[in-house]
Amino acid sequence: MNTQTNNSRKNNAFKLSNQVKNLLHEKGLSFLFTYQDYKYFKSQVNSTFNKAQEIANLFIQYHEPTETDFSEYVF
Repeated sequence: MNTQTNNSRKNNAFKLSNQVKNLLHEKGLSFLFTYQDYKYFKSQVNSTFNKAQEIANLFIQYHEPTETDFSEYVF
């Protein structure tokens, strides 16, 4: 087993992009996530403590969603 194979099996749950996706998913706004916007917002929040939360907030502020992913479900 080489290093490349070993690294590919690691869970990437701690990647910043995955954290942002998870935060948006929890709020039912996963459709807002794009890597182009993510890269731009990431460059805007260099000095903040919780970068994932700030990037998720920027996605929400920038896109101002009117519907969530949950609106299609019947409860």
